[in-house]
Amino acid sequence: KKRNTKDLLTIFTDHVKVKFVMVDRKIEVLTGRWCMICKKDKIFVQKYSKRKAFHLGGNLSGHQHIRIHYKEYQQHCTEGNIPENDHAVPREILEKQRRAK
Repeated sequence: KKRNTKDLLTIFTDHVKVKFVMVDRKIEVLTGRWCMICKKDKIFVQKYSKRKAFHLGGNLSGHQHIRIHYKEYQQHCTEGNIPENDHAVPREILEKQRRAK
C-alpha cells in the first residue's frame, strides 16, 4: 500500500497521531498527515494556524490538496522517478496534457 502513496509522501508525512489543544483547553488527539510545505510556511501558519496544515482526509483529498503545491510536487516526482497521480495535477494542466496526446 505504501507503494501506492509514494507520490503523496513527497508533500505529506506518513500518518501520525497529534495532540491539539482546542480553544476551550480540551485536548484532541487526531490521526492524519502533515503537509510539510504548509507546516513550514510561517505566513500560512500565522494566518491559519498550524492545525490547518494537518489533514485528516484520505489519499484523494491529499492529492487534491497537493494541487496548490504542484510545482514542488512535480519536482519531487521527477527527482524521485515517481509517476504523478492525476488527482494531484491541476485540471487545466491535465487537460492540456490530454489534448497533446
